[in-house]
Amino acid sequence: MTSRRFIGVIFCLMLTSACSSIPPYQNTALDTPSRHVHNGMQFLDMGKIETAVHEFNRAIELDPKYSPAYTGLGLACGRKGDFNSAYRFMEKSRMTAVNPDQQNAVANGWMQLDHMKKTP
Repeated sequence: MTSRRFIGVIFCLMLTSACSSIPPYQNTALDTPSRHVHNGMQFLDMGKIETAVHEFNRAIELDPKYSPAYTGLGLACGRKGDFNSAYRFMEKSRMTAVNPDQQNAVANGWMQLDHMKKTP
């Protein structure tokens, strides 16, 4: 009879641990700044600006010096017509760019913002 109680206690412990809350993001291979920026750019292309902003902000939470996330935020602000914020984010992106690919992405982002501002 004691072995049944022991099994019952173990079973109850397993059930309560299975129902514990899950954190909003788990450290997985998909929870990386580059993945969130990639997703954010896809959302921007679909016109889902707020969802894109959420992805870019998550990338910054993971790495506050990740230049492509600031480029994405700059482009998102440009799409919303907030060019003052867009330029601030692009400047932050320029300052945090650490390699030629990121520097080229910043230059491309500036060109896209200029095009957005000229196109009604």
